[in-house]
Amino acid sequence: MKYNRFLDVSRTKQQQYFKDGVELLYPSQDRPIKIAILPAYDMMDPSPTGWVPAVAGEEESDFYCAVRAAKFVGHGNRRAKASFLSPRTFDIDADDPYEAFYDYCSRSDEWSYLTKDRRGRLLTGEVEGAIIPRTRTFFVANVVDMSVGPRGGVFVTELSESVMKSILYSKRKNGTRLDGIAFQKDRSGKLAYGDITDPGNALVIEVSCGGKGYIARPAVDASGMIERVEIPLTLLQHRMHMEEPATFIQNPESPQEIVNRLAGMLRGYKSDSGRDEIEALKEAMSFAYGDKYSIDDDAKEQDDPFCSAAKATSEEDPEEQAEEVEKAVERVVDNEKYVPANQKHEINERIGKKKIAPKRPNSSEHEDPAPGEEIDPSDIAAVRAMLSGGK
Repeated sequence: MKYNRFLDVSRTKQQQYFKDGVELLYPSQDRPIKIAILPAYDMMDPSPTGWVPAVAGEEESDFYCAVRAAKFVGHGNRRAKASFLSPRTFDIDADDPYEAFYDYCSRSDEWSYLTKDRRGRLLTGEVEGAIIPRTRTFFVANVVDMSVGPRGGVFVTELSESVMKSILYSKRKNGTRLDGIAFQKDRSGKLAYGDITDPGNALVIEVSCGGKGYIARPAVDASGMIERVEIPLTLLQHRMHMEEPATFIQNPESPQEIVNRLAGMLRGYKSDSGRDEIEALKEAMSFAYGDKYSIDDDAKEQDDPFCSAAKATSEEDPEEQAEEVEKAVERVVDNEKYVPANQKHEINERIGKKKIAPKRPNSSEHEDPAPGEEIDPSDIAAVRAMLSGGK
């Protein structure tokens, strides 16, 4: 039997904190997904197919991990926005300038507009959602896509905290406490759905939009029976280590790098009162951390081609200076990279040198399959390389 590599979700800046090779699977408002959650690794078993139950007594195993992140941050529509992975995903005591900035703005009369969802206020689509949205906790787990039947390959799904709670934890409805799917018990005191991650009889969970957010519930077939599925054991070896998030998630940016990126997003924008939005960041950082983190007022001079042109020609004839600056303007208009006059000779020498052709890969070496290429699942090395994105 052979299967195709499915690429359901393209990598975007909103998911940029996942490492390359991680295949992501998300629901959408118009397309629910059906998933089977894979179990945690058995750390006492050297076999890559070893696993442990989702719940042992009153404790859950590491079949999932919680990731703190802020998505769709910045001005513009969603495609122009980016994401911030919280340093507290790995260290609960770490500084998180993004959360400090959100907390400060949300309590400020002047800057609270940065944290408010303005989708209903701007019909032009220039702003979608809040400019600085709240940091949220996401439920991340290994899953198999059951939306159109068992599909070859393991995906990682990232769902909101509310969905995580509906799968795992307790909630209240009309004053009555209801346990989530993982912990819900019947009258005999046994788990109502058993081990939801048991690969021999895994529960199929449907995730769909419930109006106020996504909800998770057991999937049922046409006769009303709860759907269960058997997961091929060969797929278990392709799970990401949920107990070690650093194996599939990028290292968080340092607090100073977070401050720098926020400053770049805010620089050039003003509040309704005419104040630069970067002032809000300065106030927030000073309030939360004193002078621990620095904020540059202006963009670096090397980003300004006109300034570079003037400096590079400072010792030339005035007529040549004017000519060089004029050429710099033309290059900016044509989106060309400006080359200072005092570097032209060096660049010309580089161009004149013979280029060395890149080494051709050895055709006998293993190469990753292209998307859609058929693969024999019995070739474990090829399957693992395909799903991990490694070489």
